[in-house]
Amino acid sequence: MNRTHKVQIVLFIIYILIVTTVMIWQGIGIDPSRYIFVLLIPAFFLKKTRAFFLDWIPFLFIFLSYEFLRGLTPFVNPRANFTLAPAFDKIFGGQIPTITLQSLLFNPNHLGFVDYLATMFYFVHLALPYVFGYILWIYNRNYFRRFALGIIILSYSGWLTFILFPAAPPWLASQHGFLPHVYRVVDFTSQSFPEKIHLPSIYHDFYPNNVAAIPSMHAAYPLLVLLFGLKFFKRKMIPFVLYVIGVWFSLVYLGEHYVLDEIIGGLYAIGAYFITERLYKNRHDLESKITKVLPFTKILLAPGNKLS
Repeated sequence: MNRTHKVQIVLFIIYILIVTTVMIWQGIGIDPSRYIFVLLIPAFFLKKTRAFFLDWIPFLFIFLSYEFLRGLTPFVNPRANFTLAPAFDKIFGGQIPTITLQSLLFNPNHLGFVDYLATMFYFVHLALPYVFGYILWIYNRNYFRRFALGIIILSYSGWLTFILFPAAPPWLASQHGFLPHVYRVVDFTSQSFPEKIHLPSIYHDFYPNNVAAIPSMHAAYPLLVLLFGLKFFKRKMIPFVLYVIGVWFSLVYLGEHYVLDEIIGGLYAIGAYFITERLYKNRHDLESKITKVLPFTKILLAPGNKLS
């Protein structure tokens, strides 16, 4: 990575941290339809607007279609499993980790630092793939395309599982009497934001799917980022392990996921990573066949050069 790339990436990280913080605090939902404009601004200043549209529009179109299809999942398969994940989680001393953590740390009458930090971890996952993808795009367009393909494989694998095996999160299982009382902490912390807050708005736009706990995509996305980060940036990504741990802890504490959901999400991320790497190793043999069936993948599988 040359000095120019380093400066561009540092400035972009500062920019995205400021913009994302303002968006969250002002109630502007973090979703692809808005984030495309957030990412377009630095591309304009880098004089790479055309390259941005060529590389990102197909990716965003596919990801948006996934989000739309995910919202239809409850209509396709309304039956939800409430028992598998809690049965597994009871191996941790016979108590559900979510209930244990909330009994130790959560006070609905006095929200603390952990509650707000966990909430931020929970919502930032929507922006994370775009931020990391943009860093790759600045540095190496071929890296970006590999990561984009990995995200798409992971997302559609998760969506297919949501249809075949819809599963309820801890807070919903509690509401239906399958667990003792579990707080949905986000419902409490979000009250501290401005009244216009809608986080994340994409769930409101495409209808929420409350029975998409397995696999946990919140757990899968940061792990996939970590795997590709270690591949491309080596030891520089080691500190990101702390972020992944923070996200996984937050999901359980907030009542949004069981430990089993996270484990399966992690396995999906690992699988998506290795499938992507395998596709790229055999790209020349498979590209012509794949693009005949799925023409939009051509831009993802095409070789790329570093942006200067």
